[in-house]
Amino acid sequence: MQILILIPAFLVFLYCLYKVIKDDYVFIRRNISLEQVFDIALIIIFVSLVFLKLSLFSAVLGGMAFLYIIAKYKKFPLGRLFDFFTLALVVALPIGYACSAFLFRDYMLFLYGTNALLYTVFAVFSGKFIYPRLMSRELKEGSLHILFLIFFCFVSFLDLIILYQKSKFPLITVENILLVLFFFFSLFLFFKQARSGFTNRKRL
Repeated sequence: MQILILIPAFLVFLYCLYKVIKDDYVFIRRNISLEQVFDIALIIIFVSLVFLKLSLFSAVLGGMAFLYIIAKYKKFPLGRLFDFFTLALVVALPIGYACSAFLFRDYMLFLYGTNALLYTVFAVFSGKFIYPRLMSRELKEGSLHILFLIFFCFVSFLDLIILYQKSKFPLITVENILLVLFFFFSLFLFFKQARSGFTNRKRL
């Protein structure tokens, strides 16, 4: 039932990915076809669905790991590919949360509705401010992905606090510890990127 509810989010994810990939000059120059990217996207969706049975954090982490492995094997531009997949994900997440909210009541409805609103704001920010600067080479590739990781971990941790206060889930678990560690890892990536400068000194 949950998978059926998420179908609109999957369709939006694929459509957004299509829009940003189809005319990208870097992918065209490297002979990376839209079909190749969509094949990868379908694999990532399948992997994420398997991990989604555990949690959204597991789904995102599993999808990222497989995307990294495939991109390295095919020698695709990692930062750019991660940014495109991230943009498609942040556009699809609010829809996924909004659709999932129909399955719940009380505080879970509020939690999912709030997440849908937060990710909508982040999606607008990404689409209006980050993506154009990535395309104009003002920002370095991978910047959007790093910002998303920080935002995702922060929102996920807030969700855990709320669920813990409702006595629905324990606060100290292996997955929650991994989430906190991943948050600090994301901050490390952010400061590492900031140290060399988020902006490109020369535009190509």
